[in-house]
Amino acid sequence: MIVAIESSLPSFKAVQFHEGLNVLLADTLPTSTEKQSRNSAGKTSLLEIIHFLHGSDCDPDSIFRSKALIKHSFTCRLLLGGESFVVERSGSDASKIFLLVGPKDRDELPTRIEKASGRTYTSNASWRLFLGHTMFGLPAKLEGTPYDESFTPTFRSMFSYFVRRRESGAFIEPERQAEKQQPWDWQVNLSYLLGLDWQIPFEFQRVRARERSLEELKKAVKQGAFGDVLATVAELRPQLTVAETRAQRLREHLANFEVLDSYRDFARRAAHAKTGFQALGREAVSLNETLQHLELALASEKPPEKADLQKLYAAAGVELPGIALRRFEEVSAFHDSVIKNRRRNLEQEIANTREQVLLGEKRMSALDLERSSILKMLEGRGALEDFVRLQKELALCEASAASLRERFKAAEILEGETTQLQIDRSNLKRRLQEDHQQRRALLDEMILLIAGTIAELYDDRAGKFVVEATANGPEFRISIAGDRGGGIANIEIFCFDLALFNVVSGRLGGPGFLAHDSHLFDGVDERQITRALLLGARATDGKGLQYLVTMNSDIFNSLPLPSDLDRSKIVLPTRLSDETETGGIFGLRFD
Repeated sequence: MIVAIESSLPSFKAVQFHEGLNVLLADTLPTSTEKQSRNSAGKTSLLEIIHFLHGSDCDPDSIFRSKALIKHSFTCRLLLGGESFVVERSGSDASKIFLLVGPKDRDELPTRIEKASGRTYTSNASWRLFLGHTMFGLPAKLEGTPYDESFTPTFRSMFSYFVRRRESGAFIEPERQAEKQQPWDWQVNLSYLLGLDWQIPFEFQRVRARERSLEELKKAVKQGAFGDVLATVAELRPQLTVAETRAQRLREHLANFEVLDSYRDFARRAAHAKTGFQALGREAVSLNETLQHLELALASEKPPEKADLQKLYAAAGVELPGIALRRFEEVSAFHDSVIKNRRRNLEQEIANTREQVLLGEKRMSALDLERSSILKMLEGRGALEDFVRLQKELALCEASAASLRERFKAAEILEGETTQLQIDRSNLKRRLQEDHQQRRALLDEMILLIAGTIAELYDDRAGKFVVEATANGPEFRISIAGDRGGGIANIEIFCFDLALFNVVSGRLGGPGFLAHDSHLFDGVDERQITRALLLGARATDGKGLQYLVTMNSDIFNSLPLPSDLDRSKIVLPTRLSDETETGGIFGLRFD
């Protein structure tokens, strides 16, 4: 519960709060502009200050970093878990939350001492954790818990349902406290606040993240980032089968490569020519050796000298006595005839050998010419060319098969992941249905609270609150019969907020207050505004809770409030106005 909001800015209008219904009024002129209404009267700015003191971000465009406010601090007095706290924060040092009053050196709220001032402070991150733990039962320390991840319940997201900000687009749909709030955010945080299993929508977000990654991959493939366009498994399977089979056949063909029929004869002739050439070469060597031997023999063949014969016979007469010898002349004639015959035979053999050598050289020349011609034919137009061509074809075929194989694997992964995502979604939906069935009592409480609130607001309209388990996570819808105009749509948000406030206050404790900007009641009939304020008062009076409302005084004064209601007890003493330069909550105007 908020006790007071103050500031070091001298012109700031401090606001004191009490239990129950708190109405902060602002007097406006009919000629006031939207810019004046935002920056002067300060009805919306009050809610921004509450957020600022409860750990909101302080971006460079925040009003607390404006030239007029950055040097000043804002203070909030509040009760948390039965303890009094006074905290201070400024735009110039927004990362620090100074603890002017409150517990020191507690494990769930680590503090430090600022050297320059000697004051105790905690970091804004620690302050958020402490508020989340105190208000909503989140772990005081996230490390090692299921909450220490992205897409889990957070204090700031849940707190924003109890202090909706118009500039964030909080008045569009009941389940969203900001226009740009993602589905996982409201699914997870509302599930937590209502007591449902928040980890199921958390798992849904993981599925969505995988789906986005899958879509990005498919998009990249279609744009050619991974080569050819990725087809389906069914389309790629026959292409891959054909390519792999063709590559295998080519490999086998090359491993057992044979010359085609039209070239086999040439190959045999070339081999035969080579063999014949080699044989002729060996034969030529032998013939040349024989020729050389014959020529030497011919040169050495001469008739013996007659003196030598006479000596021979004389010696024979001595050595062989008694032997009849022919006459010397007959023997000499005999020797002459023998030598002539011998020379004639040698000359004939030499001629024959020379002829064989010449014939062999001619045959060798012919065989060499034939073999060269055949080899030239085979190399230029035959088997070698085919072999090289087949090698190139195999390389291309194997590359194509490899590419198809990778595409096929990728397609299998993509289709498998798509199928798995569908299965995961279906399983999560079933888990969600089971969870809603098991926690039916919690849902019934919220349903009855909203139905009762709608019945209190309208005599002629019915409404309902629907919690549906879908394939995209839990859906929360509230509807009131009739026109979906701005007024009724805003009342739907009021009904949702008030029911959520009651449920969370009873189950978790919650912030202890619900705050609504006057813009929530734009377009709402005065009777419904009146009943809404009374419902807020009934939900908080005597319970240590607060319903905070900012409103233009002319609207409030026109409400048909009960005559026995003491307006002075619900209207705060602080009065805002945009009639003068100093009438707003800051006491000054700035852009």
